[in-house]
Amino acid sequence: MAITRKLKEIHVAELSDLITKSNIIITWDYLGLNAHEVSDIRAIIKKEDAINKVYKNRIAKIAFKNAEKSEILPHLKGPTSFLFIEDESSKALSELNKFIKGNPNVSFKAGYINGEFYDADGVAEIAGLPSKDDLLSMLLSALQGTMRNLAYSISQIAEKASEENVTDKLKEASNEA
Repeated sequence: MAITRKLKEIHVAELSDLITKSNIIITWDYLGLNAHEVSDIRAIIKKEDAINKVYKNRIAKIAFKNAEKSEILPHLKGPTSFLFIEDESSKALSELNKFIKGNPNVSFKAGYINGEFYDADGVAEIAGLPSKDDLLSMLLSALQGTMRNLAYSISQIAEKASEENVTDKLKEASNEA
């Protein structure tokens, strides 16, 4: 069944809107996935407040040209799924990366992260990095360890000073007696 021109225009407008709103746009090849696997990854992505959609490549090419993001056009061949993430969180991208690593038939094609274009290797490299929340957690953990060690050192110094002070007072008391 052919899609009418009006419906194509609606799809182009919808995709153009997602492109302009999204901080992260990733294209990936889903060829070789069965319906259950597609459903699983869509549920994971949705849980992370991201959007995963499939558009015809012709419609996607028009929308990306309109958005002046033409670097991605050569990568829009074959089955293509689009991941859209509006905020700076890369949790959905990390989840997609884990899924792709576990499925040899699936791969990244290309994408935009913070407005900068990356090929498949660049996307995979960035997707493998810890998320902002994970990095903050690591930093906090490191700071807590340092603070704990500092507090312990200070308490040991105070304890030693207190012992020396008691020893000095005992010596003074014995000298006075």
